[in-house]
Amino acid sequence: MFKKIYHLENLHVAFKKTQLDNHYKRKVCVFSFSLEENINRLRWELLRGYYTPQPYTYFVVHEPKARNIAAPAFRDRVVQHSLVAQIQPLFEKQFVYDAYACRVEKGTHLGAKRLKKFLMAARCIFGKDTPIYALQCDISKFFQSISWDKLLAIINHTVQCPETRALIEKIVTTHIRNHRNVLDQQKQLSLFGDNNTHLPPGINTQKRMGLPIGNLTSQLFANIYLNELDHFVKDRLKLMWYGRYMDDFYVIHPDKEYLKDLIALIDTYLKDNLNLSLHPNKLNIKNVKNGVPFVGYRVFYDHTLIRGNTLLRMERNWRKKKKQLKNDSLSAQELEASKAAMIGHLTHANSYGLMQNLFE
Repeated sequence: MFKKIYHLENLHVAFKKTQLDNHYKRKVCVFSFSLEENINRLRWELLRGYYTPQPYTYFVVHEPKARNIAAPAFRDRVVQHSLVAQIQPLFEKQFVYDAYACRVEKGTHLGAKRLKKFLMAARCIFGKDTPIYALQCDISKFFQSISWDKLLAIINHTVQCPETRALIEKIVTTHIRNHRNVLDQQKQLSLFGDNNTHLPPGINTQKRMGLPIGNLTSQLFANIYLNELDHFVKDRLKLMWYGRYMDDFYVIHPDKEYLKDLIALIDTYLKDNLNLSLHPNKLNIKNVKNGVPFVGYRVFYDHTLIRGNTLLRMERNWRKKKKQLKNDSLSAQELEASKAAMIGHLTHANSYGLMQNLFE
């Protein structure tokens, strides 16, 4: 497996995936200018065991909420793409069908369709007059709370190659802050109570926990970590109507009291086995007749709507794009591309009138 990771052809394929939609960014151009030299350098470092991730770049995104992002260097993203290409198929076989985040042919649209299918199935089985409930949960400080030791133990149970294991451990446990513009970064990170000047936000080396949001591998590792919860819910609790998108998940059931007891069961399992806990302010049990909010939609048994906060962000973004067009800071072609992306999201809901109002 490790030979495939550092194979020149696979590193070239990883480079092409990494540069998608970023062809003209400075760091991509710098790497591409000496492409063969940089690829061969990566191969040599991996082969000799000298590879170490470079410092991260930090920034904060504010949509849909404020998040600290630790973006790896371009060369490290190439390595991560090559690594994921080799190990993801091993874990894909283990994932449950209804985990939708960061997987091929999954995503938000399938998540909304599956939820609608579950609501229709519950209505068919129990009838229109029986109230059906949805338990919705969110994990508190998910990426910051992932235990390195537990994660590596889960991964090593499947990945048998020693060199690949060592590379994964290096990516999980090596976190270096880029000290350029460190004062600006400290001001941003202080908003989140992080005063450590050497590590990305949310990383705790003493407790050996936390993954940086921004790594390609963090998305896969998050799915691997919560796959344990998926199998607990599906295999041990035998729940049919369950779906998860990253750390946001739901259970559909006709018994409201059972769902209340289920909260304690799931929370205990998370604490005992994964060092995680449910967010106390994001636990909801509601009748599905009012719709179930999930992956940017509000899903009913017979139709789907766009969530209010999703629509507000979309309207704000569209107005911003039109202003940029007037100021010549955005081309008409880029505006049409943004419009197509919004329509692509809207068409998966009952939103014909909404699209008319938004774009006309």
